[in-house]
Amino acid sequence: MAANKTDPRVIKTRNSLRKALVYLMRREKLEDISVQKITETANITRGTFYLHYKDKQDFIQSAIQEIIDDFFNQVMIDSNFSKERTVKVFSLRKAFQYIENNADIFDVLLNNEKNNFFYEQLYNRLANEMTHFNEQVNKNQQLKVPLNLQISFIDSAFLGLVSRWLEDGMIYTPRYMTQSVAKMLDQFSSENVSLVNFFDGELEGTLEKI
Repeated sequence: MAANKTDPRVIKTRNSLRKALVYLMRREKLEDISVQKITETANITRGTFYLHYKDKQDFIQSAIQEIIDDFFNQVMIDSNFSKERTVKVFSLRKAFQYIENNADIFDVLLNNEKNNFFYEQLYNRLANEMTHFNEQVNKNQQLKVPLNLQISFIDSAFLGLVSRWLEDGMIYTPRYMTQSVAKMLDQFSSENVSLVNFFDGELEGTLEKI
């Protein structure tokens, strides 16, 4: 019988394996990281590893997906966008706080030139969320700029900023980053609903002088 993913022992094992993966990725390319290295670093047996994953590739894909899923579960919030409906938007405050709390993971996954697959998956997930947002709020509205160009611009800018923030040692607080990004996004706002509305500053006086 397959192990229950909510079992505390399963959660502990998976967390240990993810931490081991991040540790090894700081030092080696993914192709050079073996199951043996992962299990030795996590201090678990190979038998235990294969109870949870088919092989190394299955483990890496699952680990990255779990990190991304947990991130978006924490940062996507309900917004009363109009009287007719509630939509999910991206909380900048929660995002920067989450990234700060998990800086070791995000730094190695975003800023390690040996491994760029995490950036691509995170980029694609954020793009999908923005696309879904647009489908809900714009429907058949004619956009001034093609949606794919808007997504590419905002997605790349946000993830690039996060990457630089981590690389610079997070010298600015999550609150300051939230205010700054919200202020910059405000410069791109127009009377029409645009993708910048997907990002929620979620702070009182977000655009106050900072």
